[in-house]
Amino acid sequence: RPRPRTPSGQYQPAALFTDRGVRVVSVEGLLSLASGSGAGTGHYGGGAARALLLEGGQWLWPPVEVGHAHELTDLVAPGVVTRVVTLSLKPLVVEVENFLDGGENGHIIERAKPHMAKSGVALKDADKGKAAKEFRTSSQYFLPTTRDPTLEKIDRRVSWLTRIPISHAEYIQVLKYNHLEHYSAHHDYFDPAAYASNQQMLRSVEHGAKNRLATVFFYLNSLVGEGEAPESGGGQTNFPRAATTAYPNGGPPVHDYFDCSRGLSVYPQEGKIIIFYSMLPNGEMDDYSLHGGCDVLFSNATKWSANFWLWNKPYHFVDPARRRATKELTEDGFDAVELIRGVGSMRARAGSAALRGAGATGAGRELY
Repeated sequence: RPRPRTPSGQYQPAALFTDRGVRVVSVEGLLSLASGSGAGTGHYGGGAARALLLEGGQWLWPPVEVGHAHELTDLVAPGVVTRVVTLSLKPLVVEVENFLDGGENGHIIERAKPHMAKSGVALKDADKGKAAKEFRTSSQYFLPTTRDPTLEKIDRRVSWLTRIPISHAEYIQVLKYNHLEHYSAHHDYFDPAAYASNQQMLRSVEHGAKNRLATVFFYLNSLVGEGEAPESGGGQTNFPRAATTAYPNGGPPVHDYFDCSRGLSVYPQEGKIIIFYSMLPNGEMDDYSLHGGCDVLFSNATKWSANFWLWNKPYHFVDPARRRATKELTEDGFDAVELIRGVGSMRARAGSAALRGAGATGAGRELY
């Protein structure tokens, strides 16, 4: 059904995807893939098992069930299988271990370290006049990914993992949490109703048509050693309203936004990322995506992490490198009309990285 136009924006139309995140741009292409006659090998060749219609117009990894794993080859290194594992259905949270290597973790930290400053907060109307430290005591720096080959490769890798063009991303927000520092439970999306007096915010989210869709959260170091209980170090990302055995349909409303004992907790592990979605497949905001950064418990420890926010529409941080990466994904990758149709000259690319995408990216994509 058509979505209404807001005062300053248009909701995205629904979109059709294969079950591996390939955006379908023609029925002919879908039938070609289903019959196994279209271009492509690996995860995309030999027939598409099913198609998914997402009302919100952007790809989200289907959760299936807790513990389910989607497997992608050659994403982080040649021959390496990357597992996208479902941690929660409500909200949708998946994890990927060893997404970053030690050199990349260290590179992000060293690039950001000289610039770290106390974190700010976009205050809702109800919180005006309050200090940011009432909610958040960490330090942060927005790290540009431009003119840095390591960060540009990470840009591409995130895009191929999420199937969302890097043109939709903010710069990396690097975070540092020292002993007992935290961020109370909050949403990453911006609810227009909560910012009704902030005209700049309302314009930026197009009165609800545009918002943060997904957060790719990097754990840049571990707080505990091998064999130690992860909860002993704290620093977990907590989703207090996540579905549990006690609350299979999602947890009740939260009253203590600093309580990390409820719902789902994910503990720091160097190189691991989680992806959690702030919007539902139909494009509406997911209230259950409430999450917080919990206290670091060791007195001599520092937690390093980073947010990589992806919007459902293009963001304004589009430099030449990101334009190239977006072109790779949209014109040479998942969205290409000729690619999905598998006709004409594109048939000659049957084994190319273009259709294989994150299923078998190929070294030419410089993802690692």
